[in-house]
Amino acid sequence: MVSSTSPRLVVFAWGNVSRGDDGIGPLLAEKLRDLQLQELVVVEDFQLNIEHVMDFSGITPLLFIDASVAIEKGIAVERIEASDDGNFSTHAIAPQALLNVYRETTGNAPPEAFLLHVAAREFGLGESLGQTAAAAVDDAWGFLYSLLTEAPSEWQPGLTARAVANRSAR
Repeated sequence: MVSSTSPRLVVFAWGNVSRGDDGIGPLLAEKLRDLQLQELVVVEDFQLNIEHVMDFSGITPLLFIDASVAIEKGIAVERIEASDDGNFSTHAIAPQALLNVYRETTGNAPPEAFLLHVAAREFGLGESLGQTAAAAVDDAWGFLYSLLTEAPSEWQPGLTARAVANRSAR
């Protein structure tokens, strides 16, 4: 459940550290928790599932972090919307589908949400973080650290600005 300290951002980071680059989410979640920011809630798991809607906090913005093959290198921030594309099961769900579950179960619009793509290529069992992912993790951490050292009131505008910049760069 979300902290009662009025978070300004809820971060969902998922993945499996036993599968190479898939461990990007947990690696960044650990770094985020080490910041010990009262306004930041970090939710880490092996995968997203429908129960994670219980971690939403009304209008508090959400940031989903995942290893991504959708980009070649580095990072990209994307603003995401609820979608009922059917991309989920009782065991795993895409962030967009999770936002839709929230909308359907609460009757409320989901919070503003962003997906931080972190470039990844190596997902084999027992592999370590690959070179592409290691460089992308450094980029992601630089972005996150810079964002989160701003006043909490600037976190959501910072994510929006980065998402707009990424969309314009395409």
